[in-house]
Amino acid sequence: MSGLGRNTEDTITTPNQHFEGNILNPSSDPSIKAHASKGRNTSGRSWKLRPQKRASSLITKNRANARSKSWEARQQERALKAEVKSAQQQMLEERIQAKRDKRERRLENERRRMENEYNNAKKNMQTLNHKKLGTTMRAMNKKQLRQIKKTRMNTKTGAIEFVGAYEK
Repeated sequence: MSGLGRNTEDTITTPNQHFEGNILNPSSDPSIKAHASKGRNTSGRSWKLRPQKRASSLITKNRANARSKSWEARQQERALKAEVKSAQQQMLEERIQAKRDKRERRLENERRRMENEYNNAKKNMQTLNHKKLGTTMRAMNKKQLRQIKKTRMNTKTGAIEFVGAYEK
């Protein structure tokens, strides 16, 4: 982009800068006069007496804008694009890795918490006597029955945990 500014010819930055002749007065220019006699515009815009030009044609007809870039400039642009793309990819990979690390850390903390909970509960646990189990269970109130726990392995973390007697 900076290479274009050094040229003696000015580049067109806004498309419709100047047209020759007064388009509201057809007799001012013979080319406009030729188009004025063609009849009514299809669009109904009677003030458009001559064919309008596209902005792209104006820009490419100017030699300064239509000039192709040098090989070095194109290579430099390609290198810059590749650098930006690799930086974006690296940032994306870093975000994904951060999410993975966070997930692993959360699972590890959960596993440790379960293990600690299990070990503390094991110390305080009372086993039920199988011979007197029926009478013991009948003698317990609802709150005591809710405190009965069983052990199971957590499939997600692989730790043994205490769960309620009726949990799945």
